[in-house]
Amino acid sequence: MAELERVAADAVDGAGLPVRAWVVGGRAAGVPDGPPVGGEGGLPIGGKAGLLELRGWVLAERWFGYGVTATADGPRRVVVLARRSFVRPPGVGWVALLREATGRTEPDRRGFDWAATEAALGTPLPGDYKDIVDAFGPGSFDEYLDLLVPGAVGTDLVSWGRDMARYADLYRPYPVHPAPGGVLIWGTSEQELSFHWLTGPGDPDDWPVLVQYVGGEWQRFDCGTGEFVLRLLTDRSPPFAFPPSSGPFPHWFASWEGS
Repeated sequence: MAELERVAADAVDGAGLPVRAWVVGGRAAGVPDGPPVGGEGGLPIGGKAGLLELRGWVLAERWFGYGVTATADGPRRVVVLARRSFVRPPGVGWVALLREATGRTEPDRRGFDWAATEAALGTPLPGDYKDIVDAFGPGSFDEYLDLLVPGAVGTDLVSWGRDMARYADLYRPYPVHPAPGGVLIWGTSEQELSFHWLTGPGDPDDWPVLVQYVGGEWQRFDCGTGEFVLRLLTDRSPPFAFPPSSGPFPHWFASWEGS
């Protein structure tokens, strides 16, 4: 365990290896995010130089494993450190991956009147945003990204959206919704940045995300809301690399239900 702790400490400083899958009893055991194991091009298992056993678990964006590998001098203990990719598997939605990343097990709420919300804002909203709200409700991801939610006290999506016109100068060079091509806020942060959609006449699911920083600078992310939130939490590569992705701790969602 001391060896494992040493490798884990190194990981916090950015060390990493290709993702490994679990191996139990010399046979491959499939794991989400992992590459092929066994066979041509896969992780070697069994034999004279392969893994005999590897037990692993998740911590934030990494896999940690501890097991036994075959060598010419007999079995030896091995520590495997891996980085998770969070590539979306076919047919798996971003909300499911957010649930996995945050350990959320509560059932979906599905109590929001989206027709009334969209009528009040004068626009349909991205489907993955609505799915996130239905699944998580009002609250904060890693106490970094505070989600604006219809009807939530202090973080009501409609109220924040309507108030944007009063402070239009703060959003330059972009107009604010409902002007054509206007920005519409959907999240805030105590770190003095805010999260918006760049609205348009097309499908809301195609709206890019815009982040505004404290000095007024803007950064565009050409992805949907669900992908953006997941990558904000887990992706340490530019242009993401937001603070939550660099910590060694598991991600979480702090619910504000009843507060």
